[in-house]
Amino acid sequence: MSTPSSDATTPVPVVASPPVDAADEVGERGRLDIAFGVVRRIAEHAADSTEGTVRTERRVAGLGFGEAGSSAKVSGYGGQVDLRLEVPLAYPAPIALTVEAVRGNVRDRIQTLTGYAVRSLDVTVSALSIPSGPPAPTSRVQ
Repeated sequence: MSTPSSDATTPVPVVASPPVDAADEVGERGRLDIAFGVVRRIAEHAADSTEGTVRTERRVAGLGFGEAGSSAKVSGYGGQVDLRLEVPLAYPAPIALTVEAVRGNVRDRIQTLTGYAVRSLDVTVSALSIPSGPPAPTSRVQ
């Protein structure tokens, strides 16, 4: 038995899709659930990307284990979440202004990317650290 050859002129059968019922609206076809683990990672990234926050070195018993930034805990119900953040900040810096910037950035990113409303957002400053980089210039009086 030979199979018929196919070329650009051979008609391709079209499979008809089932008719769309008026009651089958886009929002009624299914739902999207975003896990709190995803919300946690978004909150941590948003906090870490806010100016004035730093990454600190993780050390246990004098051994370095890389760097750590902000950490978050998420809870909630329905379309609302509660966040608890621990954020290391640069020293010296205006702490209150930096924390307000973190709050705004995290709240905006969570609401924009996930659709969750942020019901509460607690921020704890976990460390004050001098950012690594080139040394600050010093002035000398002669």
